Amino acid sequence: MPYNKVMESNTRTISLVVTEKCNLNCVYCYEKYKTPRNMSFETAKKAIDKELKPSKTENVYIDFFGGEPFCNFELIRQVYDYIMSFYQGKIRFFATTNGTLVHGGIQKWLTERKDFFTVGLSLDGLKIAHDLNRSNSYDKIDIDFFLKNYPEQPVKMTISEQTLSYFADGIIEMQRMGFRVECNLAYMVNWTNEKNKGILEEQLNRLIDFYLENPTVPRCQMFDFKINALARPMEKKGFIRKYCGTGTGMVCYDIMGNAYPCQLFIPTSAGEKSVKTEELHLPQELPISLFPKNCKNCYYLRICPICFGSNYLSTGNFFTPDSNRCNLYKLIFQANAKLKALEWEKGLLSLRPDEEQALLRSIVAIQQL
Repeated sequence: MPYNKVMESNTRTISLVVTEKCNLNCVYCYEKYKTPRNMSFETAKKAIDKELKPSKTENVYIDFFGGEPFCNFELIRQVYDYIMSFYQGKIRFFATTNGTLVHGGIQKWLTERKDFFTVGLSLDGLKIAHDLNRSNSYDKIDIDFFLKNYPEQPVKMTISEQTLSYFADGIIEMQRMGFRVECNLAYMVNWTNEKNKGILEEQLNRLIDFYLENPTVPRCQMFDFKINALARPMEKKGFIRKYCGTGTGMVCYDIMGNAYPCQLFIPTSAGEKSVKTEELHLPQELPISLFPKNCKNCYYLRICPICFGSNYLSTGNFFTPDSNRCNLYKLIFQANAKLKALEWEKGLLSLRPDEEQALLRSIVAIQQL
């Protein structure tokens, strides 16, 4: 999602799967059913008319998705020109890309439209890690183009089991290059190896040392969990708020023009288990009673990066997570508390008294778990 503070609230996301094709074969890709098929302009136009013609004043993100979306660059251009010909509301276009096709004419087209069009690069840190994950593609990317044109847009770093031991150095390198970094443990992969816990802890500690030595460097997403929220009263007792727009603020159209809650529910991801928008209702505030017992009793539930699509594909239930990935995220939450505690001790935090008290209560609670 684009980094754009102006449009963070009251914004709807319309995602178009412009192609099921991809020129890479990433080790953690959750799209197990890709094909060479593309979305047609007629299908895209029908979806856009349905979503945008009734109202011309909403804040909207148009998200081009794949496969690799730039495998169907011609459709991206057609959709952009069509929407800009009539839409009057605030609008941003976005595409996540592996970067390998963004050269020459595509770069020129994007540069001329960067006031409206943001591109997010998937970059998995060090060259050795990126190449392990993403089909030896590091040297095919014009990294400077993304850094120059989209300095506020984080790169998307996905950590696989194969690259877990490289992720701290990868984040440090990318942040020293000037990138913001969004990072997560890969969905839909096997995290059962007990050795992963020790490797993850060592990598998290390396990042803690780096951030303490470089307090002005923005924290990567993995160290940006709002743990102080854990000590505050719940906004609505017995309910938690969703982090994503699945089932509420977003819709994803596949190449046939069918509407789904997000990309993990489309046929290229879920196959015969795909779930259309009308088959899933996930309000913004979710009853905690819907979650399994271990989640209901988990201190971290309110800040957990719950992915309903990943849950569904891995466990068959929207609310039941992969327990192995869940246990690794508990280590990440503990590392967040450790970093905040050390920053507080060193006087690196500037907080209101109520924020400071909430943070300290959260840190103590986490240390006692």
